[in-house]
Amino acid sequence: MRTKLLLVCLLILGSPSTSWSSEQPEKRYSFGVLPYLSAVRLEPIYVPISIEMSKTVQGTVDFRTASNDKKFFSKLKQQSFDIALIQPFWYPPAVDQFGYLPLARFAEPLSSLVYVLDDSPIKTLDDLKGKIIATPPAFVPIVHMAKRELKRLGLIPGKDLELKAFKAIDSCFQQIVIGAASACIGPSFAQALIENKMNLRLRSILETPAIPGFSLIIHNRVPAEDRQKIQSLLLAWGKGGADMPANPLREMSKGFVRASDVEYDVVRSFIREISTASD
Repeated sequence: MRTKLLLVCLLILGSPSTSWSSEQPEKRYSFGVLPYLSAVRLEPIYVPISIEMSKTVQGTVDFRTASNDKKFFSKLKQQSFDIALIQPFWYPPAVDQFGYLPLARFAEPLSSLVYVLDDSPIKTLDDLKGKIIATPPAFVPIVHMAKRELKRLGLIPGKDLELKAFKAIDSCFQQIVIGAASACIGPSFAQALIENKMNLRLRSILETPAIPGFSLIIHNRVPAEDRQKIQSLLLAWGKGGADMPANPLREMSKGFVRASDVEYDVVRSFIREISTASD
């Protein structure tokens, strides 16, 4: 009777080598990239980075973005991304409230510039009076940075000139190409990228003081071992950027450096300043 019972159990359970595997499920992480460019322009830059991260953690890291900044931030707030490349104004809530940890940031700080076409008749800021300046979505850092600097120099948006927001940075630059705007607000890294992609020449007529640049963050749910592996990978690209896997990214940055939480205190102060002004 015991022998028959044992045989029945073996038939139900199967052999350990087939039905019951000791293998761990494949690691799968999401890598969210803020939509500072359209998705079709982001993919060739960041999919290669996803592939390198996948090799590093011996799993799969999937590139993700969103159709606009508002949707991306909503996903960030919901902690949908395991890893994310974010703009500086999102660093404080992501780290202070959403459970993310700093990994690295672009080596270069972020400043905001007002660009015109190289052959534009606009030579000085005074030439912008009464003109339209195209911008990325109105709540991104470079727009606030440019507005603050324009005000400091005596040009009041909404009075002396008009700021008109568009979906992404490349959409903003398209407006000056078609003549719908006289200038465009863009980040410091945009010039080479846009000139190469859109086959044009740009000239800046204003540059703001800088703040810490785009950063890569990782959720605290990712095991510490994988957090360390990904950080080491990114920092290895900081030595001149020669080993970075995507040419377009090398046009934007010399690589990544370790992100320090304290250096984003200036961003926290900037956010409080904006909040106070809007009250």
